Amino acid sequence: MTGSSSDTPVGARTGPARRFRRYRLGQPRRAGGPNLLVAGVRRILLVAGVRRILPVVAVVAAQFAFFPMPASVWVQGAILGLLGSLMAVGLALVFRLNRIVNFAQGDLGSAPAVLAFGLIGFSGVGYLVGLATGLVASVVVTVAVEIVFVRRFTRSPRLLLTVVTIGISQALQVASLLIPLVWGSTPIGTVHVSFPWHLVIDARPLVFTSDHVVGVVVSVVALVGVAVWSRTSELGIATRATGDRRDRAAMLGIPVARLQTVTWVVAGVLSFLSVFLRAAIVGLPLDPTFSLIALAGALGALALGGFTDLPAVAAAAVAIGVLEQGIAWDQPDRPTLVLAVVAAVVVLGMLVRGVGSRPGGRPAALPGSLVSVVPDIAGRLRALPEVRAAMVAAWSIVLVALATLPLWCDPGTLLELSTLLVLVVVGYSIVVLTGWSGQVTLGQMSFAAVGGAAGAVALADWGWDLSLALLFAGAAGAGAAFLVGLPTLRFDGVFVAVTTLVFGLATSGYLLDRAQFGWIPPHQFATPAVFGFALGSQTAVYVTCLSVAVLGFLGLHGLRHSRTGRAWRAVSANERAAAGFGIGAARSKLSAFAVSGFIAGVAGCLLVAVNQQYVESPFTVPQSLAVLTATVVGGIGSATGAFAGAALIEGSVVFLPPSWQLLPSAFGVLLVLLAFPTGVAGAAARGRDRLLQVVARRHGMGIDHDGSDGPAPSAGRTPAVVGNAGQQGAGGAPVSENRGDDVLA
Repeated sequence: MTGSSSDTPVGARTGPARRFRRYRLGQPRRAGGPNLLVAGVRRILLVAGVRRILPVVAVVAAQFAFFPMPASVWVQGAILGLLGSLMAVGLALVFRLNRIVNFAQGDLGSAPAVLAFGLIGFSGVGYLVGLATGLVASVVVTVAVEIVFVRRFTRSPRLLLTVVTIGISQALQVASLLIPLVWGSTPIGTVHVSFPWHLVIDARPLVFTSDHVVGVVVSVVALVGVAVWSRTSELGIATRATGDRRDRAAMLGIPVARLQTVTWVVAGVLSFLSVFLRAAIVGLPLDPTFSLIALAGALGALALGGFTDLPAVAAAAVAIGVLEQGIAWDQPDRPTLVLAVVAAVVVLGMLVRGVGSRPGGRPAALPGSLVSVVPDIAGRLRALPEVRAAMVAAWSIVLVALATLPLWCDPGTLLELSTLLVLVVVGYSIVVLTGWSGQVTLGQMSFAAVGGAAGAVALADWGWDLSLALLFAGAAGAGAAFLVGLPTLRFDGVFVAVTTLVFGLATSGYLLDRAQFGWIPPHQFATPAVFGFALGSQTAVYVTCLSVAVLGFLGLHGLRHSRTGRAWRAVSANERAAAGFGIGAARSKLSAFAVSGFIAGVAGCLLVAVNQQYVESPFTVPQSLAVLTATVVGGIGSATGAFAGAALIEGSVVFLPPSWQLLPSAFGVLLVLLAFPTGVAGAAARGRDRLLQVVARRHGMGIDHDGSDGPAPSAGRTPAVVGNAGQQGAGGAPVSENRGDDVLA
C-alpha cells in the first residue's frame, strides 16, 4: 500500500528515497535525513580505518625515529616480518574460532621444521622433499593435537584450554629436542638449508639470496590464499560463523568439529612455513625459549590487529618485524631491548584499539567461562560434628607433616622445599587474579621479580628486617600489577594474558636484568633476620617460608568470603549483572591486580631471602607458565588447589634432574587434565561430596549434585537444584551456598 494512512510508520521505505531526492535537488534538509546517515557512515568508516592502520603507522614511525637502519636492513626486517605474519595470522584464526591464545602455535611449526632440517642436512634428501615432508608432518601433528586434546576441551573453561595449549607447547618442545637424536649428537643448529636456485643480490651491508625471494613469494601466496579461503569459500565463511556463534552453528547443521580441525591445520601449516622459511634465512635456533620470543612478536601483531582482523594482524606483524630488525641493528649490544619495546608496542596497541570501544571492550561475544569453581561445603553440613572433626583432623595432619619435615630432611632438600613453598605463594596470587577475578595472567613471576628486586635493595643496601622488606616488596609488586592492569580494563580477561606475557618477557629479559641496570644488588648479602632473629639455618628459612604460606592460605580463605572476594567473582561471572548491584568493574579488576601483585611481590622477596641473592632465572616467563599450569592442575579456584598443584607439578620438577624437568610440566599436565578437567582439587571435591551424601543421608538431609544441602526428598517431591542464572559463581559453576557468592551479603 502506498497511501498516506496515519498507520504508515515514520521512516517507511518511501520516506528515505523522497528525502534523498530533495537533498539532491537542493531543498532544505530535514533532521535525520540521508546526509546525516551518509556522514555518520563515512565517519564510522574513517574512524575504523584510522584505528586499523594507526598502530601500524605508529610502529613504523617509531622505527624511523628511534632505530634508523640502512635500506637493505629495512627490507630484511620487512621480509622477516612477512614470515612472522604467517604465525600471527594462524594465531588469529585459532582465536577467532576458539577464543583462546594458542601458545602451541610456534611449536606446531618448530617440531616439523626440525624434522625437515634433519632430513635435508643429515639424510641428504632434496630441499623440496624435505619441505613436503615437513608440511605433511605439520598436518599430522596438528590433526593429532586437535583431535586428542583441543576437541576434548572445546567446551571446557577457556583458561583450561589455554593451559592445555601450554602443555602441548612444552610437549612439542621436548619432541624438537629429541628429533635430532635420530641422526646422532651433531647439533641441528649446524644445518644450513637453502633453496636450490643460485641467486645473490649484493645490497650492502646485507646479501639477499633465493631464500629471501622464496620467503616473500610463499608468504604472499599463503596470506592471499587464507584471505580468499576465509572470505569466499564455504568452509571459510562457515568457520567465521562458527567462531561467532558456535552453538547456533551446530544447531544449523554446520560440522563444527570438522571446521575446527581444518582451522587448526591451516594454522599449523602457516606456523611451519613461518619457522622453516625464516630458519632458511637466519638459521634454526635451539633455545627452548625461542618459540616464546617468536610468539611475543606474533602476539604483539595480534594485539595491534584487534585479535580477529586478519589484514590488520598481518600488516602489524610486518611492522613489528621491521622494528625488531631496527633495534637489532641500532642496538647490537642490547639484544634483549627488543622484548621491552615489543611490550610497549602491545600496551600502546591495546590502548589505541580500546579507545572508543564500548565498556567491557570485547571485540565480540566471548562464550564460555574462564575458570570453574570448586564449591564449598554447605553450611548445614559443615556444622555437623563429624564433618567439623574430619576437617580439623585432615588439616592438622597436613600441618604437622609440613612442620616436621626438617626433622628428617637434609639442608639441600629443605632448600628445595622452601623454594616450593614460595611457588605456592605465587600460586595464591594467580588464584586471586585468574581464579577469582577472571584476568588471565601469564607473567605472574614478573610481579614477583619486581618484589624480589625491591626486597634485595631493602635487605642488601638498606639493611632492613625481612618483615619490613616483605611489606615493601609487596607494595612494589602491587604497584607494578596495578600499572599493568590499567591498559587492560576495557578488554576481556583473556586479552590480559597477552599484556602480562609481554610484560614478563620485558621484565626478565631487560627491565630487571642486572647486566642492563646496576641498581639491583649483584652479589649475595648477609643472612636476613625476621623480627631480630637471624635466619642462620636452612630450617629457620623453611619455617619462615612455611609461616608465610600458611598465613597466605588463611588470608585467602577469609578474602574469598569477604565482600571484595565476592565482588571479584561476580564481575568475572557477569560484568553487567555485577554493575547492576553497584559493583564497579574497573575498581574491582584493579583491586584484584593490586592484591595479586602484593602477594606475588612478597613471594619474590621471600625467594630472594631464600637464595640470599637476586638472580633472574627464577623469574622468567617459562617459570610463570609453569606456576600457572601447576595452579590450574591443582584447581585454580581455591588456595588448596594452588598448594596441590605446586606439590604435584612444581614438586616433581624441583626434585628431577634438569634433563627430565620438562616432562611433568608437559606430558604430566596433559595427562592430569585429561583425567581431572577441574584439577586435583575438583576431583577431591567430588570424592568429598560422595562422602557428604552418606553423612547427609544419615542425618536425614538432602544434598544436591554440587554438594549443597537441602531437605530430604519425600515421595513425589523433586529435590531442589541449587544454582541458576543469578546464583552462579565465577565461570558459571553452581554455588553451594549463598554466603560464598551473594554480592550483597
